[in-house]
Amino acid sequence: MSSFVESLTAEERRQSRRNAYASTWFGCFADLMHESSALIILYLAMLGSSGTLTMLCTSLSGIVSVFLLIPMSSIIDCFGVKRIVLWSCLLGCLSFFVMGLAPFFSYGFGPWVVLFSCFVFFVSKTLWIGCWYPILTDVLLPEERGDFFGLMRFSYHILALVVFFLLGLVMGKNPPFWLMQTCFFVTGILLMGRYVFVSRIRISPHVPARTDIRRAFRISVQNGPLVGFSNYICFVLMAFSSVLPLSLLYLKKGLAFDDNMVQLISTSGIGGSVIAYLLYGWLCRKLGVRNIQLCVHVLFIVLPLALFFLGGVKTGMAIWMTLILFIGNFAYACFCCVFSQEALALARPGNSTMATAFSQTYQMIGIGIGRLFASMMLDNGILSSHWKFFELEFNHYQTLFLLCGLGTMVSLCLVFLLPSVVPKREDYYNP
Repeated sequence: MSSFVESLTAEERRQSRRNAYASTWFGCFADLMHESSALIILYLAMLGSSGTLTMLCTSLSGIVSVFLLIPMSSIIDCFGVKRIVLWSCLLGCLSFFVMGLAPFFSYGFGPWVVLFSCFVFFVSKTLWIGCWYPILTDVLLPEERGDFFGLMRFSYHILALVVFFLLGLVMGKNPPFWLMQTCFFVTGILLMGRYVFVSRIRISPHVPARTDIRRAFRISVQNGPLVGFSNYICFVLMAFSSVLPLSLLYLKKGLAFDDNMVQLISTSGIGGSVIAYLLYGWLCRKLGVRNIQLCVHVLFIVLPLALFFLGGVKTGMAIWMTLILFIGNFAYACFCCVFSQEALALARPGNSTMATAFSQTYQMIGIGIGRLFASMMLDNGILSSHWKFFELEFNHYQTLFLLCGLGTMVSLCLVFLLPSVVPKREDYYNP
């Protein structure tokens, strides 16, 4: 734990938490537009994008973070978190303005402009993620983390839920390009509010220094519980990370739902996240981190398998998909809260920037590989578009859901790497 946070009064920590909350309220629309909302998926469909390119856009977050998170930790230590947050917000704002201009390019080139915009945004997000945890290390005591992460994510998800739900109501079956472009331009402008409030958070004075990245990386690698936790996160997300965005694509292209219906159903996922973040602090106290992790893993197995078997259901599919997206995002939100809490708990004092970057890199490796695999499987003829098992018919979307379910089932073997499951270890090595 940082010694700086101990020097703050309760009121100073409270004010810093308020500014941290406010920074997420302005930045949440950009993040959730890429993570949970169907807006970008629908926008790509309007531009004539293939399913492969659409899933590739969702995988860029992991791919970019894999290569940049650890090097960024050195840059952050050199220039300071507040300056890097400013760069991040400017870059993110630019990415949304470029995305909004995609329809002005020749037909067929627009989706690639969106892909480039997503790449630029995820570079900016990598800068932001690298700063966020060091900021929180300076303003949160260990006993404050669970409630903070739950309330923070609850507040910005409920805000995004209301906005995206209202947007789904006014979009109509075939929304005009100008409406989508306006959403992107406004989102880019709001992103600058993130820096306004981060600049007001009191953190330890920045001392420009060139970080010994090799030494910091070695400290993280030698932290056995951190490495085990990171490996578990990587393999679980490799199996599950594509399920939620693939579900939205399945609604649009596999089940041929109207655009406004897809957007409305996607808000149920945000609703699941809202409820999870509201209850997380209470769940953490009642069940403990270990039991939450085990329950979430079980849901990560059940949900993709449910999507696989539901393909033959002809009636009430909208209700089933709404329920699955709600539960899926509820489970994923709990998973993210646990990740944030454990990443801070496993970071050695003085090495928090590298330690959190290390665990987040593994997280993004899982997301990147999982979603890249799904994007390569779609529309390339690798999977049969339709196949039968006895009297049951399946398509290539359902095949991917089956593979995801089997992957999370296999990764259950890694649960003993979790420090919450096996907190005391007796390591032995005799070469």
